[in-house]
Parts: sequence; structure tokens; C-alpha cells
Amino acid sequence: MEPYLLVSAGGFAGACSRYVVSGLIPDMPGILIVNLLGCFLLGFLMYESIYIGAFSQHTRMVYGVGFIGAFTTFSTFSYQTYIASPLAAFINVMLNVGLGILCVFAGRSVAIRLSGLR
Repeated sequence: MEPYLLVSAGGFAGACSRYVVSGLIPDMPGILIVNLLGCFLLGFLMYESIYIGAFSQHTRMVYGVGFIGAFTTFSTFSYQTYIASPLAAFINVMLNVGLGILCVFAGRSVAIRLSGLR
């Protein structure tokens, strides 16, 4: 299958999933949850792909570039930060970036634990 079709399929599923989550949890909290979950999943996927070899390049494209790329949303995060009060904007940036990095680390840690490596 062509790579762009793989990315498109994953992107379709990711965008639909984000729409559902955003409908359940609107505004900044919903986007924060989406972005943190995406960071966790990408940390897990990339560790399993690069260090364990559990996922093929095509699988990484479907889930990493397609699904997670469409599920998470930097543009909405940026716009919500722009229209927020200065304090809310600061908190939003700190939570998305700070907790996002921690979620990537957590995803990687879970992958390590599940693979039995230390």
C-alpha cells in the first residue's frame, strides 16, 4: 500500500477520535488530554519501533504520523493559548509542554517495562 494512503487512513481515525474526545471534554482541558495521550502513545510507539523493532515502518506511519499526528493538535493548542488570559495562557503552555514531555517519558517507560528490558 502506498505510504500516503497509510498516513491518510491513520489520520482519518485520529481526526475522528480527536473530534469525539473534544466533544466529551471541550476547550483547553480536552485539548490538553488529547495532546498528553498523544505524547504518551508516541513515546511508547517510537521506543517499541526503534529499540525493540516491534513495529514496522508502515505501522509507524499509520499510527505515528497518521493517527497520532491527526489526533493531537498544535494549532488548537496555540489558538486557545492566544485567546486566553495571560495567566491561563501561561498555565496552558506549561501543562501541555511540561506534562507532554513527561508523557513521552512515561510511554517509553511502559514500553521498556513491557519488553522486559531495563
